[in-house]
Amino acid sequence: MTEDYFWGVTLDKTKTTEVWDPDVKGDANDSAHVFRGEHTLLVKQAVLGPEVPDDEVNVIEVEAMGYKSDIKFPVVVLKGGTGHSQCVLDLLFPDPPVTFKLVKGNGPIHLLGNHSVGTGEGMADEEDDDEIDEEFEEEEEEIEEDKNSVDEKKRKIAANSNSKGGKAPKRPKIDSETN
Repeated sequence: MTEDYFWGVTLDKTKTTEVWDPDVKGDANDSAHVFRGEHTLLVKQAVLGPEVPDDEVNVIEVEAMGYKSDIKFPVVVLKGGTGHSQCVLDLLFPDPPVTFKLVKGNGPIHLLGNHSVGTGEGMADEEDDDEIDEEFEEEEEEIEEDKNSVDEKKRKIAANSNSKGGKAPKRPKIDSETN
């Protein structure tokens, strides 16, 4: 299970870089940081501030962990005065740290998204699965014991009927030629 939080950052000429690393940054009293779980960041939108001058190009670059090495690419390019002051993104960062940098322009550019934190209940789910497996095994053992008990009763009944007469009672012969 995860807990989801609204996330946002503003980059401008006074703050050109922001590092998202929830394991390092944060208030020790913050409940999201009490459990050092799995953190993911999903950046959904970039919005250019209304005070950006016409024709000013603003570029945000992201540096994050790739498959075998860190990668660094521009992810947002917005130009003031064009009427296109926002763009929809779908950038998932499964591993911190992630560095956002305003590499061109003065901003402000606002990045918005979701910060998800694993709550550690995955381990509890595994423990529940183990308990269910144990209960299932116990039920199978009980069924096997019941089956053995029934087989034992059948043997006793068969032994008792054999010991009374020594043999099973004979069936009368029916003469088919008399009819």
